[in-house]
Amino acid sequence: MRRHWLTEKNLQNKKFYKSERAIFIAFYKFHDYPTAKVLARRAHIARSTFYRHHRSPHFIPGNYEDYLFQTYRRKIKILLKRPDVSIRSLFLRTLIYIHVNSEFFKVLFQDGHKEIIKRMVSELKEPILAIWNYGDNSPKLFHVYENEILGIIEAWGEQEFANQEIENVLGDILYLTKTSPKHLSRFILK
Repeated sequence: MRRHWLTEKNLQNKKFYKSERAIFIAFYKFHDYPTAKVLARRAHIARSTFYRHHRSPHFIPGNYEDYLFQTYRRKIKILLKRPDVSIRSLFLRTLIYIHVNSEFFKVLFQDGHKEIIKRMVSELKEPILAIWNYGDNSPKLFHVYENEILGIIEAWGEQEFANQEIENVLGDILYLTKTSPKHLSRFILK
C-alpha cells in the first residue's frame, strides 16, 4: 500500500502543490503532531484532501524524507550518465539540491530527521569510489570523507541552511574534493 502521494509529478500540479504547502505549514508551524482533523482545519482544507496527500499526520516527516531522497537519487543518476562527472560536481549538485529544498530540510532537522543527509552522501559512495583509484584504502578514505562532509552539512543545518553560509559550505566541500586523497589519507590507519 502506498504511504503517500508526494511525487515530483503531483507537486507540479498547482492544486496539489497548494494543498501540500498548506499541510506543510500547518504541520510545522506548531511543531506538534495533531490529528488529521486538526491539521486539516489549520491548513484550511477538507480532511479528505489531507488523506489524498498523507495516510496520517505521524507519517508526514517520513513522507518528506522519502520524497527528498527519491528525487535526489533520480537527479544524481542523471548526473552520473555524464562522461565528465567529478566528485566536485556530485557534491555541488548535492549542495544545490539541499539549498533549493532548504525549507524542507530545515523542518526535517528540527524534527530530528538528520539521517537523510547520511543517506544522500551514502548514495555517492559507488560513484566516488569509481573515480578514486586507491585500491583497498578507497572505502576507508570514503568513510573519513563522508564524516567530514556530514559534519560540514550538519553545521550548515544548525544555522538553518542560511543563505549567507552557502559560500563557506561550498568552499569547505570544494577544498575537501580538491585535496581529499592527500589531505584525508593521513587519517587512514594502515
